[in-house]
Amino acid sequence: MLLFLIACLVVAVAADCECGYTATIGTSASSLSSYLFTDLLESDFLHIANITQDTDWKPQNFTVTAAAGRGPYGMNHTVKNVVANGIPDINNWTGPGILGGDPGLQLTVSGGVPSDGYVDTAEMDSVRTDMLWGSYRASMKLSPIAGTCSAFFWYFNDSQEIDMEFLSSQFNLQNKSFPVNLVLQSLKSVQANFNAMDAGTYAVANLPFNPTTGYHEYRIDFIAGTVIFYADGQILATMDNPAVPTSAGHLILTNWSNGNNLWSSGPPVQNSTISVSYVKAYFNSSLPARQSDWTKRCKNAAVQGSICQIPDQKSSPDPNIAAGNDTAANTYFFSDHPMEVVNQTVYKKSDAFVRMDDGTRSAVLLLVVALVAVLL
Repeated sequence: MLLFLIACLVVAVAADCECGYTATIGTSASSLSSYLFTDLLESDFLHIANITQDTDWKPQNFTVTAAAGRGPYGMNHTVKNVVANGIPDINNWTGPGILGGDPGLQLTVSGGVPSDGYVDTAEMDSVRTDMLWGSYRASMKLSPIAGTCSAFFWYFNDSQEIDMEFLSSQFNLQNKSFPVNLVLQSLKSVQANFNAMDAGTYAVANLPFNPTTGYHEYRIDFIAGTVIFYADGQILATMDNPAVPTSAGHLILTNWSNGNNLWSSGPPVQNSTISVSYVKAYFNSSLPARQSDWTKRCKNAAVQGSICQIPDQKSSPDPNIAAGNDTAANTYFFSDHPMEVVNQTVYKKSDAFVRMDDGTRSAVLLLVVALVAVLL
């Protein structure tokens, strides 16, 4: 009887999605394939209180000289320009944030000509640097103030980099032109003084919406030999050439300006802020330890629920858009369902769901000990 009860307890903590998360990726209906990603990182920035306490992201604090940045001004990436403006009620998905204005994580470029020659800018990097093939997604509302470069990108080094860059000076409300610059930095582009255009790994796509009036999801699917760029689930461009990275890297969110008239322009005449409502990353880790974790937890991929489909975001995930009785910003987070993210890196971690081989095992052990005590 005791063994039966213990077995039931163990079954009760079996996880969903233990074998990973799948995304349907392809450039046409005939080329769609399902890709399995073993690891997950999800950050709900609409409900974050203090970014400095987040264990998955690190606001950056460093300087770039004018010469190194190839502009008339240097840049001072400062932690003070990365600010959490979360919605206080975890069950509320509409703004404003606690500081007023657009909710989410705010990255600001300080306005005006800097007296010390360094523009105060903002950057935040993921702590994990083991991100290889994956589907990487960020929901952002951009700034209409000219003179900045806002970007969501994957980075290993200067010759292995995947960028979605938005130059606010290129936005034109009159002709409804809102371009996004899609870039693969490669060894060839580095040799061309970081000119990906000459290297054949650069494309410009015009967004079918104004990115400064609402939040939209920007997505990078990075698989072996191919990178696909999206906006709100619609393909913008595909790049499949030798420049596609082969190493693992990390994610970066940034908002900067150094006055380079060929790129960021600026500095902006006033503070220029972008707001990020979430980042969702589903990927394969390059770390042997994480690969071993997956092998341990994925006992049978054929079992129903062991692999979970990643929902595609086909519309604007905007806190100001009503969607039935909720809002469009209330998108799906596996992280909101603890048994779907066992052994994963998730925002708002619960001590009860840290790792299958420590936190969950300890919880089971405590339950068993308690049960034994009662039965004895």
